[in-house]
Amino acid sequence: ETGVFDTSEIYGYITEGIGEDILPQNVDFSLIDRFEKVTDRDGALVARELAKKEGLLLGYSCGSALQGLRQLKHLLPDDALSVVLFHDHGSRYVGKIYNDDWMRERGFLKEENGNLGQAVSSHAHLPLVTIQPEEPLMNAVVALKRHSISQLPVHDGSQFVGSLTESHIIQALSANGFGMDTLVKHVMGPSFPILSGEASLQEGIDALSKEHNALLVALDQGKHHILSRHDLLTRIA
Repeated sequence: ETGVFDTSEIYGYITEGIGEDILPQNVDFSLIDRFEKVTDRDGALVARELAKKEGLLLGYSCGSALQGLRQLKHLLPDDALSVVLFHDHGSRYVGKIYNDDWMRERGFLKEENGNLGQAVSSHAHLPLVTIQPEEPLMNAVVALKRHSISQLPVHDGSQFVGSLTESHIIQALSANGFGMDTLVKHVMGPSFPILSGEASLQEGIDALSKEHNALLVALDQGKHHILSRHDLLTRIA
């Protein structure tokens, strides 16, 4: 901005494609009146806003461009006609700024008053993976591995009757001398607590204990989804 090298302005950034050391030959700094700084968070949030409100799947730096204009609006007359160039598409950012978990991990997205229903909303469309009490442990191990999960609700076809975790299986195979053909009902623990989707995150935390490392969230139309300790901690962090 000043043309003077300022060591206090050296820091990392997450926004991609801005600040590279590539200077096109057609850049004419005499035509540029001002540079405006935009935070990584603001750029990401505005890009998401454009997708939600305008149906435009744009790149990270496009959100930064619009946010930069918003920060300058107090310098413009009421009848000013502004043109913002959106120069990037969002296909490379689906797993980044358009991913709630990615945003939340970087402190860009925090739902202060979220409930358990919102906490499972990103994967509530997927079927709940369960195991039946009459199935062998081998089936449970296969299910855990296939879905990259660490616990299973045990359902007998009409209701939840227990829970099965990796710890249950390891203990059964080692200390108790059971085999992989042992039925789930001989190894399972108590059922996971069931809470309404309207319950708060704090109620979910309160329901977890040494005995329960996950809970079930009751959704519409009789559906349920599982929420682990890790899921809850990620949500509130």
